[in-house]
Amino acid sequence: MQATLEALTQDHDAARASLLGTKLTDSLNSYQLQAYNHNEGPLLVLAGAGSGKTTVLTRRIARLLAEGIPAEKIFVATFTKKAADEMTSRLTAMLGESGPAMVEKLWIGTFHSHCLRILKTEWTLLHGKAGYFQIADEHWQMRVARAILGDREWLAKGLPAPPFGMNISYDPKSALSAVSAVKNRGYSVENAEAAFRDHSPGTADAGINTLVRFWRNYEMAKDVKFDLLTKKPSRRLDFDDLLIETLKLLQTNDSVRRKYREMFTMLSIDETQDTSAVQWEIARLMTSEAGNIFIVGDIGQAIYSFRGADPNSTVAQFTAAYPQGDILRLPTNYRSSATIVRVANELIERAGIDERYRLQMLPSQEEAEIPTATMHVDADAEADWLAQELVKHQSRGKDLHDCAILFRTNAYSRAFEESLIKHGVPYRLEGAMGFYGRKEIRDLAAFLHLSVERDSPAAAEAAKRILNVPSKKFGKPTHYLGGAFCAQVELEAQRKGISFYKALLTGQFKTAHGLAILDFREMIKAVAEVGDTAEARLRKARELGYDDYLLREEGHVEEEGNSRLDNLEELCVSSQSFPTAKDYLNFILAQQQTAGQEPAGDYVEMMTIHRAKGLEWDVVFVVGFAQGMIPHHRSLRFFDEDKKQLIPDSIEEERRLAYVALTRAKKVVYLSWPQQHLARALTRSPFLREMPSLGLIEDDADGLDTGIEGSSTERPDQKSKKR
Repeated sequence: MQATLEALTQDHDAARASLLGTKLTDSLNSYQLQAYNHNEGPLLVLAGAGSGKTTVLTRRIARLLAEGIPAEKIFVATFTKKAADEMTSRLTAMLGESGPAMVEKLWIGTFHSHCLRILKTEWTLLHGKAGYFQIADEHWQMRVARAILGDREWLAKGLPAPPFGMNISYDPKSALSAVSAVKNRGYSVENAEAAFRDHSPGTADAGINTLVRFWRNYEMAKDVKFDLLTKKPSRRLDFDDLLIETLKLLQTNDSVRRKYREMFTMLSIDETQDTSAVQWEIARLMTSEAGNIFIVGDIGQAIYSFRGADPNSTVAQFTAAYPQGDILRLPTNYRSSATIVRVANELIERAGIDERYRLQMLPSQEEAEIPTATMHVDADAEADWLAQELVKHQSRGKDLHDCAILFRTNAYSRAFEESLIKHGVPYRLEGAMGFYGRKEIRDLAAFLHLSVERDSPAAAEAAKRILNVPSKKFGKPTHYLGGAFCAQVELEAQRKGISFYKALLTGQFKTAHGLAILDFREMIKAVAEVGDTAEARLRKARELGYDDYLLREEGHVEEEGNSRLDNLEELCVSSQSFPTAKDYLNFILAQQQTAGQEPAGDYVEMMTIHRAKGLEWDVVFVVGFAQGMIPHHRSLRFFDEDKKQLIPDSIEEERRLAYVALTRAKKVVYLSWPQQHLARALTRSPFLREMPSLGLIEDDADGLDTGIEGSSTERPDQKSKKR
């Protein structure tokens, strides 16, 4: 009877697989079919941009399920939760009625989600019944980082020390990012100095020592004894710890390692070039004895080193980790025109990628327009030109949805937001607040507002926004003036029929409150009296203490290398176009109102290149394509003091970013840049020399030696003028 049931089950699985198989293999090319049909042993699939790798990966999993591989034995790691959700949705649709039940049993998600699931099951094996843990989320991390770096007499008052109160002026976000990066490379806090020297060669000893002290105190702060926010005795684990603790468990506990090796007969890792060394080792340790691991990646698209990803420690280690493994390429690009494919190939050929893992795309589309490179007087002129191009695009009956504007950092969005609003082009800024809606911009605009007028309801909101920004005169606020205090002042203002600001001036307060208010009033007075121009007032607010406050509370650096200081400098420079502070304030208020409206119907998308990964449009504008922006100046290191001779390794990831930007386009690419930005003269990106198909002419005036043969220059377009 049992044998009969097994035979019937096998027949049913075979019939279902045969019926589904025809649909799954439809339209797959010969390279894709090889990947789709792979069953046993390690396989590295080098998948180029637009090669259909997600389709192949998803259909292969569907095939395995249809052929009877139990869903709970399939492990799939994706780079983002969004990618996991999309793959889950696709699989559910492919598998028909049985899809939801089967997909629910799959292990599909990010490495972090998988490791959390494993630790919740296995944690007691490491730490016993008392070893319960909580997640140290980003809010907890930032609060603790500020306490560690901050002043002992203020932030750390009443807290056990160490670890709190180093009294060091250092960006908390940068410190946390540096720690995360070295942890993802497999370093432990016991080797902190070596870790940071390896991660940031050339960093001064003082900076290394600060990071070492910070990391030691940060790890201490996660213990029960020092936990600032704990509600019950526990150990906190941050997102990196989820990976590290899982790796330790697999490395040190034979029974647990054996359990997961037997549990998962098929492993699939997507976007492997953007995984960390720790994630790579976790996957390696969970691979079964048969070595059934299906790895998808492309070193040419590795752009997440700031998160600890290193393709040289993952994809480029495939042959060393799996000597018997095979490498298969998916070279056909189904997305971009043959012209764009050729130009992108020229660019990535200059990258220092091992020949074993190098991938040259093959076009499937016809030739189209050659990407154009245009130079403009400044960012405002560049933005006006772009907005006019989009207006022309609409006039031809084409949709804005087909277009995207990509830039290296969010700070560069300011001119483009303004110009699109001016020309009536709807847009959406993805992954970030609009320029005038960002916290630091709204804060500095509040100083400007109060320097112009102080008695309106809008001025009251501005005052409440920056009431707790201390000046350098006092160093630190003597007391936090929170919501209850502001409510008290508002009641007093209503009772007397005066403005919120006047109530601050005339109210009777405790000494601590009074000193903080005096400091605030003196700052506003100094800002108002420095001069009539908006730039003078904005820079005065920064000089008096706002930049220090921002460093301490939020940090200067955001993700993807975005800088809050760049945003502030962009604001100051853009104010130069307005004769008075009042004129610029009115402009800011109008921009905030317009930019805050959600676009209805058709609109163009704007985002950083990092955000654009995995997306595609017919027309792509890559703006700010200048030396110092793409490649970004913070990523570059030089052989010489004059900064003419680049150290090649420092530019590799920036080249890959440019490659990713180019390969987002299906039909048309525009590369543009300003001659001047933030009072700095700029030259075209050296990457333009590396794409001879653009047909550009050499311009020695660039003066940048990348050590690369071949060169070119732009066709200047300076018709647009500064506003």
